[in-house]
Amino acid sequence: MTQSTFHYRLRYLADHDDADPRYYESADAVTPGQVLRLPKTGNYHQAIRLQQQKTGTRLELSKSAQSEREAKLLAMQYGHWPAT
Repeated sequence: MTQSTFHYRLRYLADHDDADPRYYESADAVTPGQVLRLPKTGNYHQAIRLQQQKTGTRLELSKSAQSEREAKLLAMQYGHWPAT
């Protein structure tokens, strides 16, 4: 049995930096509301929405944080979550 890998192109809603990764891969599908830790930066982001595009799936992320709890709070403070 082969294991699928999910590929996402990232869009940062608050604090994108050139050093931030543009792509994210996961063995499990990402769902809106989930908090992700990006391996390249070590920062946490709440997933806000997924958008299917011609070239794949775009994942929108809220502001970066140092912990899961902080990522959830920042997403609410910035008005990114709950997603509209």
